[in-house]
Amino acid sequence: MAKSSVALMALALVVAVLAFAWPSIEQQLIAQGVGCPWPFNALLHNVHKPANHGAAQPVTPGISPLKAYTLEELKKYDGTDKDLPILLAIGGKVVDVTSGAKFYGVGKTYSQFAGTACTRALGLSSLEKKDINDDVSDFTETQLRELEETKLFYYEKYPVVGQLVN
Repeated sequence: MAKSSVALMALALVVAVLAFAWPSIEQQLIAQGVGCPWPFNALLHNVHKPANHGAAQPVTPGISPLKAYTLEELKKYDGTDKDLPILLAIGGKVVDVTSGAKFYGVGKTYSQFAGTACTRALGLSSLEKKDINDDVSDFTETQLRELEETKLFYYEKYPVVGQLVN
């Protein structure tokens, strides 16, 4: 009986540590582009992810295509107007980061990205104003791979609501 009690206590301790640390573990998995590690994730989230990760889908009758945003228009979605969502553009797609207002809202850590096209800055993990643009022409292969992971993170975490146009 004592051995089984010790085993149950050890199991309870492991479960408690995992429960406490899970948000951090999950963030790391997401940042690395890894989905939920549980086999039933596919069943819970409707089988397979599409291979084109956030690529434009064919227009279905009755469903509007994504809204087109210019850089100028995107600026008004910077979080200063509480009646508007907080948007940013990465990789030519506009995502609604309102659910992450604690990060992207006015005065928050990543507020400088709100209302902008910030592919370069997000790809470099840079908070510098000079990097808040979409120019990735000088990125190395490694940086481009990291950018792809970053884009996937945003496309999976936040709703894609539009596309950036010139």
